[in-house]
Amino acid sequence: MDDKDTVRIDPGSAEFSPSERVALLQIIRGDDIGREYEVKPGNNIIGRQKGCHIQIANKSISRRHAQIIFKPDESPDSRYIIYDLQSTNGTRVNNELADRRTLNNGDRVQFGSVVCKFMEIDSLEKNYLTELKKLIDYDKQTSLLQIKPFYQRLSEALSDAQTSGRPVSVLMMDLDGLKQINDAHGHLAGTEVIVRIARLINEELSPFGVTAIYGGDEFVGCLPNTTRKEAVRKAEHLRQLVSEFRFPGKKIREQVTISIGVAESPTDGTDMMLLVSNADKALYAAKGKGRNCVVAYDPSMSHSSKEQE
Repeated sequence: MDDKDTVRIDPGSAEFSPSERVALLQIIRGDDIGREYEVKPGNNIIGRQKGCHIQIANKSISRRHAQIIFKPDESPDSRYIIYDLQSTNGTRVNNELADRRTLNNGDRVQFGSVVCKFMEIDSLEKNYLTELKKLIDYDKQTSLLQIKPFYQRLSEALSDAQTSGRPVSVLMMDLDGLKQINDAHGHLAGTEVIVRIARLINEELSPFGVTAIYGGDEFVGCLPNTTRKEAVRKAEHLRQLVSEFRFPGKKIREQVTISIGVAESPTDGTDMMLLVSNADKALYAAKGKGRNCVVAYDPSMSHSSKEQE
């Protein structure tokens, strides 16, 4: 058989050959399903407060809930030991309360309402799980977070903020003028606009902030450790970048702009959904002012919304 066009590989290379094994906790029931946490040699504190080696932002998990001690040189029956740290809701291994228990590959560990699977896997399996998680968490076209994992990141940021006393700001964003591009050049051109602007937004809010696709041409961003004033300044800079953006080599004359609403925690709310809702009210106000502007949330906006209802 002629097989000249087949690419030869080295089966012994790191790319195709499993390397050292790693220990993981993977969430199989909870808000951030599929997320992995590596269990490293030594002491691994598990809890919801910032500073824990494995931080899971869930209110049913105690601030310091449990610990796993990993001794690589020990025999398998004593290599991984989990201890409950007098948590409110207890720690369960395979549905049994455990103050101290040896962990084995495949055990199910429950912290509050969150259930994790404990496993020892090699590098190929770990890469597979990482890529699978990306497919779940990220939008294929824009490479931005999907809304559910975004809410998990925002929840973690708000939990950290309650401990540190630092602010968290949320940006609700909506593109202006996309319909005109769709009508004049087709939806493929409109999709390209969304993808390019999404990249611009992500670059502007990174590396400290996170951005998600909220709807067809709507986006939401989270800026930890950022005051309302700082968030408005960053949003205004982003607005200018979008308004100046042109498509190289494209015969698209229609201009795309962006309207942005800003809300800050704790001033505008500590509850996650209230904070997002208030940022959305500010976005609605920005649209009402003629679009292509940035508006910060004001309590009077809530009164106006109730009156309109």
